[in-house]
Amino acid sequence: MEANTLVVFVNGVKHTEVNPSLETTLLQYLRTELCLPGTKLACGEGGCGACTVMVSRYNPTSKQIRHYSVNACLMPLVALHGLAVTTVEGIGSTKTKLHPVQEWLCEKGENCCQNQNAADTKKKICTKTFDASEFALYDRTQDPIFPNELQIETSYHTKSIKFTGATVQWCRPTSLEQVCQLKQEYPEALFTVGATLIGKGIRTGKIQGVVVSLSHVPELLDISSDDDNIKVGAAITLAQLHEYIETIAEIKNGETKAGLETVLDMLHQVGGHQLRNVVSIGSSIASGGGRSDVLTLLLAMGATSEIMNTTDKTIVCKEISQRMNDDGTCLLEQQEMITSVNIPYMSQGEHLYWHKHASRADLNLASINCGMRLKLQANSHIIEDLVLCYGGVAKRSIVAANVKKEATGKAWGKDLVAVVCRLLESDIDVTINKDGSVDYKKALVSSLFLKFYLKINAIVLSQPDPSPDMSSVRSHPLSKASEIFEDVPPEQAAEDTVGRPMVHKAALQQTTGEAVFCDDLPMYKDEIHIALVLSHRVHANIVKIDASKAESMSGVLSFISFKDIPNQQSNIAEHVFADKEVRYEGHVIGAIIAKTGAFARAAANNVLVEYDDLPSIVTLEDAIKKENFMAGHPVVLKHGDIDKAFQESDVTIESEIAMNGQEHFYMETQICRVVPTGEEQELEIVSSTQFLSELQTLVSEILNVPQNRLTVKIKRLGGGFGGKEESPIYVAAIASIAALKYNKPVRLVLDRRTDMRVTHKRQETWTKYKVGCSKSGKILAKEVSVYTNAGYTPGFFGFVPPASLFCLASDQGYKIDNFKLSAYTCLTNTNPRAPMRGFMTPPLALLMQAIMNDIAVKLNIPDAQIHEINMYTSGDHTFYNRELKDAGSLKVSWETCLNNSDYYKRRTQVDNYNRSSRWTKKGLCAIPIYRDVGMGFFRHMGQGAALVNIYKDGSVWISHGGVEMGQGLHTKLIQVASKVLQVPCERIHILETNTNCIPNALATVASHGSDLFGMAVKDACEKLVVRLKPYKQINLDKPWEKWVMDAYLDSTSLSAAGFYDRGPEYYQNFNNPYDGGKGHQYFVCGATVAEVEVDCLTGANRVLRIDATLDLGRSLNPAIDIGQIDGAFVMAFGLFVSEKLEYDENGFLVSKDTFSYHIPGSRDIPTQFNIQLLNTDSKEAVLYGSKGVGEPPIHMGIAAFMAIKDAIIASRKENGVAGNFQLNSPASSEQIFHLCKASSTYPSGI
Repeated sequence: MEANTLVVFVNGVKHTEVNPSLETTLLQYLRTELCLPGTKLACGEGGCGACTVMVSRYNPTSKQIRHYSVNACLMPLVALHGLAVTTVEGIGSTKTKLHPVQEWLCEKGENCCQNQNAADTKKKICTKTFDASEFALYDRTQDPIFPNELQIETSYHTKSIKFTGATVQWCRPTSLEQVCQLKQEYPEALFTVGATLIGKGIRTGKIQGVVVSLSHVPELLDISSDDDNIKVGAAITLAQLHEYIETIAEIKNGETKAGLETVLDMLHQVGGHQLRNVVSIGSSIASGGGRSDVLTLLLAMGATSEIMNTTDKTIVCKEISQRMNDDGTCLLEQQEMITSVNIPYMSQGEHLYWHKHASRADLNLASINCGMRLKLQANSHIIEDLVLCYGGVAKRSIVAANVKKEATGKAWGKDLVAVVCRLLESDIDVTINKDGSVDYKKALVSSLFLKFYLKINAIVLSQPDPSPDMSSVRSHPLSKASEIFEDVPPEQAAEDTVGRPMVHKAALQQTTGEAVFCDDLPMYKDEIHIALVLSHRVHANIVKIDASKAESMSGVLSFISFKDIPNQQSNIAEHVFADKEVRYEGHVIGAIIAKTGAFARAAANNVLVEYDDLPSIVTLEDAIKKENFMAGHPVVLKHGDIDKAFQESDVTIESEIAMNGQEHFYMETQICRVVPTGEEQELEIVSSTQFLSELQTLVSEILNVPQNRLTVKIKRLGGGFGGKEESPIYVAAIASIAALKYNKPVRLVLDRRTDMRVTHKRQETWTKYKVGCSKSGKILAKEVSVYTNAGYTPGFFGFVPPASLFCLASDQGYKIDNFKLSAYTCLTNTNPRAPMRGFMTPPLALLMQAIMNDIAVKLNIPDAQIHEINMYTSGDHTFYNRELKDAGSLKVSWETCLNNSDYYKRRTQVDNYNRSSRWTKKGLCAIPIYRDVGMGFFRHMGQGAALVNIYKDGSVWISHGGVEMGQGLHTKLIQVASKVLQVPCERIHILETNTNCIPNALATVASHGSDLFGMAVKDACEKLVVRLKPYKQINLDKPWEKWVMDAYLDSTSLSAAGFYDRGPEYYQNFNNPYDGGKGHQYFVCGATVAEVEVDCLTGANRVLRIDATLDLGRSLNPAIDIGQIDGAFVMAFGLFVSEKLEYDENGFLVSKDTFSYHIPGSRDIPTQFNIQLLNTDSKEAVLYGSKGVGEPPIHMGIAAFMAIKDAIIASRKENGVAGNFQLNSPASSEQIFHLCKASSTYPSGI
């Protein structure tokens, strides 16, 4: 085997690399060596898909080209020798030609809406999200990018190769004989096919020695079938196996076909497409593990593996169960290897079942899974064999041995269930609490058998399955949607785009990979890199830091820490670097500066820190018990006579509710590049921040450098949601310290795990409440105490408690005249908390919906009636005497939503369904939405600025203080400028946001970015219109360009600054809320109806339908606003239902990567998603009658949460449990399962 030069084709271009680095991933190669930044690094774990590329491989035997997607972040570059790679840049480009799919993605936002009917030309409706028939079928045999050389030169595929690194050799043999020779020469050599895990091990230094890739060994790539089973070569990928079984299943029938369909269900739930395309059946068995989907089902099927001795070439065939280690890996001697796997067909009377329960349907490891096989004797119900195999319960998948023994010979029937459930308690010893407690998993073991029992009965009796499988990905329908909004008036000028569904300004750039984000900026020749050194203690004194070993490593320049901060007296100094004390796990202690990011990361792991542990408080509950509150707390606000109101109440209810925190999980992590630009400590800071001016201010303070020496700028963010308001300041400060120290460009990019360990989170809250109401459900009195976990420092929550009280007093759309509100900010040794989309209102809105539900249940009055009797109406005033001029819109939104959704009809249908369905329940809930927009915390929080330049050719350039982070802010502001100037949008450009053009700008938060900066743009453009008016009047028949040139030649300024100030009347003094301030700019009204389905046997749930109505005044851009509503709901579903921010008992963050923290996936999107925008004339809206959209729809997720509670109520009622109960957020499947009380009724209740 000879050493070879690596050859790989990228987008049709041949690239050769001599002695390639084995540590380099395809992603690193694309981005750093080939300068193709369209493929992104978002998680680095294959858990998000941002790094997806297409790989194409030619098979010289079949003469076929196989195209498949892979995760470039996991794929070692050396694994791609002789293959072709296509990135997003290779699909299409704005500079050449767009691919039809790219065009479709861009145009759909603008052109998907058609007239609803001929009689109603004002309303537009979009009734679908995707239709496969719109595209021609993809021809796998043709690809213009696939190079002819790879088809002509067979040596790429038939010649063995070897690449040698410092500690690892990569060998790719092309025959089984060569594999045996390598194994004899290197007995400890490791085998791989997809290299997803081994590649990571090589990069981290955990794997050394020889790695043998089996991807090009023909003997291991064969797949065939006979009358009894399918024989699968060990190197066949799960995707190839899936494709083959689909073909076989089409020609089979009966139990055989059903069994194959079950295998397909399982395969479809293993990882994502990218993973299944490279992971082989052999490696799935060899690596095994306690949560393996493949292994669990194959064990139940009695599959066998053929194992070859590479020394004497002998082969033995054994059941997989006979060759398993205690950790679930395959029991192989050093000289042995798996060559093939035999998957048996199900025969007549044999039934196969598969179930995977996970916290998310897509791309997730199992919380618990099971494979179950029943074989009945011919023409009878006598059991010949019963195999129950469970994964996710221990270090290896477990087969229930006693069940198998005791069940054989017994009749399949109801009496068997109790026997099996009893035996399972001893057979399946649950020891793993990953993604579910031990008690929960113990209960699921029996529940899953019951689901199997019900399914088999349904098959035998030819009846519908009474407990359908919600985990089946293949059977999950694609989501459909309708989007209704009112078209612009017919008299509106064609060139006036305000109110039209314009496509996002950067849509083409984003679908072609041309959109530039911070880390896409080209690297300077002498650029240096930083890696952070983090605390591994929750609370401790720093005794000693020893960075000597790290600083002696290759490529390392130095270690910096608190002592290197120029202004150590700054209030934020200890948030940049911990000084003498660390106060949470992940607290930044220092940073390594090195020549490359790889050098820096390697050295950071070798900084030694000695600690002296201190007592810690790691839970909100502990903080409350120990009264570890912020000084001066609680803050209390009273209104009315609460004591008298409670006395007059017919009913009093007391309860509590908790809401967990949430990870911001922006796709682009915290990133900063700092470049010294010349003299006098001038720095250019490119940061992924939402708050440029605050970053400039505080970095200036840390450096002891005037703010006018620092230019902060950014073109766009890859998501923010509030998480890029404060955290970027500390990242930029560290990078700036290094830049000044070395006078070189510096780049600091946080990997996903570091980002999640270091950065701020959404606040966690616990609220206890007492409410008094009349017999009709009218709330007369409310007493609330809300406890907020602020993390290790008050931060934002230093001023939030009064604001929280204000929001509570506003009551989220309900008029309550008597209340007492107490707010406590609690300090814990956990990550700091910061605003996240919705900020203060989600826990408070959740509280109000819990109260409404409690009242409805207590009084046995329909929920809708309780909402209506307490809802604000037109003419109402807040407790601080602000007139709610748009309050009438709340009732209009509510009634419109109920009518559009057929709420009352569906309420009857859901109730009927629940009466007839024993094991699944549906829930239906309608809630109003009433959310403020704008901030009245301080007088200055209502200003916006902009600069508009017109150039001699007539093109227009805009700079404003807002930040584009995907929400379409630039697009809307271009529409505003186009309207005022009467210039086509194509002639207007926004380059970036920077502090040189717009100083002192507010953060782009609180949903009022388009208000503040749109009004500023409008102001600037109106000034320019006035200046151009004389030249236009002289030449009315001449084009815009003529007026501009005439003005220029007449020495008229073609540049104008715009400014907007909301006014002092909106400032709300929270210490004295009765001083007359209005507080917020306006309120957004709406309503949501949610329908869900719950599996009472597992707690799994899915959203069947969402109907939402939102009054955004006169929307600036309905397409963008509806997109924001879509995204807000999915994020809210994560907050209230599926996401869990988890710390262990020691205070260490558990949920710190994509495998332990699960944001919603594509199959969490409602099956039917209907949105309508009301078009109203607001008395309070600012910019052309429009209202902000970012945060109000986050409350929509509460409707899904409450619908789940409605389904739980139905289950409890059937199981004889009545009355109120506490459902906390998130409504996890474990919580749902226990509250349903279904398990208390079986096996006797089946």
